[in-house]
Amino acid sequence: MSDKTREAPARSLRRLAESKLAGGAAVDIEKLTPDEVRGFVHELEVHRVELELQNLQLAEAQVASEEAKERYRQLYESAPIGYLTLDLEGAITAANAFAADLLSVPLARLLGRKLSSFVAEGHQDRWHLARRALARSSQRRSLELELTLDDGRTLTTQFVSAGSTDRDGTVNLALLDVTELRGVEHALRRAASAASLAEQEERRKLASDLHDDAAQLLSLATLRLRSLADATRGAHDPEFAALLELLAETRGRMTSLIFQLSPPLLHDVGLVAATRWLAEDMERRFGLTVTVIARQEPALDEGTRITLFRAVRELLINVTRHAGVDGARVEISSEGAMARISVEDRGVGFARDADADHGSFGRVLSGRREGFGLLAVRERLGQLGGTLTIGPGPNGAGSRVVASAPLACRKDPGKGGSP
Repeated sequence: MSDKTREAPARSLRRLAESKLAGGAAVDIEKLTPDEVRGFVHELEVHRVELELQNLQLAEAQVASEEAKERYRQLYESAPIGYLTLDLEGAITAANAFAADLLSVPLARLLGRKLSSFVAEGHQDRWHLARRALARSSQRRSLELELTLDDGRTLTTQFVSAGSTDRDGTVNLALLDVTELRGVEHALRRAASAASLAEQEERRKLASDLHDDAAQLLSLATLRLRSLADATRGAHDPEFAALLELLAETRGRMTSLIFQLSPPLLHDVGLVAATRWLAEDMERRFGLTVTVIARQEPALDEGTRITLFRAVRELLINVTRHAGVDGARVEISSEGAMARISVEDRGVGFARDADADHGSFGRVLSGRREGFGLLAVRERLGQLGGTLTIGPGPNGAGSRVVASAPLACRKDPGKGGSP
């Protein structure tokens, strides 16, 4: 008998055995031939071995799953980051030990409590809006909140979430304590502000010395020259006139230099008045007509006021050198806790650099570039907690640069205030 002839009854017996087993019907042994009985017993034995193998694989998979769960549990419990799971109402349904320690609440009492009960009063609206956004989105989000603990302590925390990934609106959050980090940042800002004030004080001394020494000597030289011209009847002599004109121009430049080093208006009146003087100086020196728009004087400490003034001066000088226009617009305003100064022109703009980070404008169209001056301004504003944003101007023409810095009325988190 050929192999194919022997395989046909075997397949028939297997189908018969499977149908009997699947249907649950009893097998009438008396009606089977000896070969069918032997084949039937063989198929049952094969089926038993297959079931044992499947049971073994299932047991191994179950053991691996339990081991993975245990590893996850250990990582979850021992992680140096707090983890919270919130339901649709914002109540904590799961948390690890680190989160409980961070919030100074026993884990058993933490479960079921709403996270909003920890959020500081000034951040309740922010958390309410953020929670609704998290429930609707599956994108990664980050949020900084100030928490008030039951013992009265305050924490500056950062929450990181991938949003709601479950149909029931459950949200998983990672919780980081950034109180110390923010304290260090504010200490650095205060140190940078102190350094800026010290530098400005030196500038004021230098300006005072120039005014009291060099400028006075120029005035005295002018008077002596006029006296000499009158004594020698040379008042109408072109040489005397040229010398007097040269001394007047030198004195004018000296006065401009003194104002640039330390504008008295900046200290005595404020940023708006100093910016208007700067606009006049830019038109006098470079022919750049600057329109200054300001509704009110922003509340700034001296260091921030000096930094913003220098930023405006650097931006206007950049316009005169690279924009190729004879006009610019400066707007001074306040938005929330920040003071903002925008400088706009309709000249040659900055081209977006594909390699630049976060939408900054680096490489330049037609030779205009973000040089060391603007980089220094960006760094100095960053030390104060501000920013420098460079983008296209109105209707996409020219450029619009916005410098921002915190207002003086903003409370210092390092001293217990809101961030």
